[in-house]
Amino acid sequence: MPAAGDPQASGSRLVSVIIPARNEARSIGGLVRSVLAQAADGVRIEVILMDDGSTDGTADAAAAAGAHVHRLEPGGGGGNPAAARNRGAQLATGDPLVFLDADCMPAPAWVARLLAAHDAGAKVVGGSLDLPADLPAMARCDYYCGWYHVHSRRAGGEVPNHPPGNLSVGREAFGRTRGFTEEQPVAYAHEELAWQAEVRRTGGHIVFEPRAIVFHYNRPGFGNLLRRNYRWGYSAIESKAPTGAARQAWIYHHPGLLVAGSLPLALGSTAYIVGCWLRAGILEPLLMLPAILAARLAYSAGLIAGGLRWMRQGEAAPAVRPRWE
Repeated sequence: MPAAGDPQASGSRLVSVIIPARNEARSIGGLVRSVLAQAADGVRIEVILMDDGSTDGTADAAAAAGAHVHRLEPGGGGGNPAAARNRGAQLATGDPLVFLDADCMPAPAWVARLLAAHDAGAKVVGGSLDLPADLPAMARCDYYCGWYHVHSRRAGGEVPNHPPGNLSVGREAFGRTRGFTEEQPVAYAHEELAWQAEVRRTGGHIVFEPRAIVFHYNRPGFGNLLRRNYRWGYSAIESKAPTGAARQAWIYHHPGLLVAGSLPLALGSTAYIVGCWLRAGILEPLLMLPAILAARLAYSAGLIAGGLRWMRQGEAAPAVRPRWE
């Protein structure tokens, strides 16, 4: 029987959706309303909006749409979605905790499919990040470079990790970990890997549920494409070598070889990305081959710079401290 104060004591299940946001006033109201519309018989939803240093009307728009709005460290300058997610998890009262990025929009039955995967035994459930209609060309290219493993045409099943843009975790399972890594450079690219590795080490499963779909609105611009891929590459070795939370994790056990071969590997990873989309029946990335190669070269440049920095510091794991004490 549920204890007093339990979110399910009223006979319904409370799901907490945690959204870090910065300067998203134009779209955040629609996102909050779309999330709240996922409520169904026996399922209630609370939206925790963590305002991460916005200078526009993000907080007011989210509150007007029905979110519980909290500001992350006012005056701190913003720009740390990992810290925003951790603080949001501490403030949330539901179970599971669902992390959603502010540049996403959920499809119908999104929450129901996350819950079904949890009910089937998954501690962590990652959903699809699908391509919305009418994005500019470089925004679509940025999407193709990032989400080739996590779209709805991929097969579901157990995975070593999943990005935080569409991610659900049982409250107890998350509470036993150190939470998202808040320290840079990991905090803005691979902040989920350390705690997901902890879940797997204790026997928990991370499951990809392709039917739990959100549409991801990547930002346009060739410069954005290069900067984002460089940032991902910069923290890749530092976050994946200590945790092993990666596909082909063995290669991160040899960071020196990875750094030495990173530029030639850009060609291989470009072919791999395009091949993933071709196998899914998506032909457009083939037409974007030069831009995808440029993005992978930017990733390799970041991998070299970040990998050398990390190895010079003695290959220490990212300094993460407990968030749930």
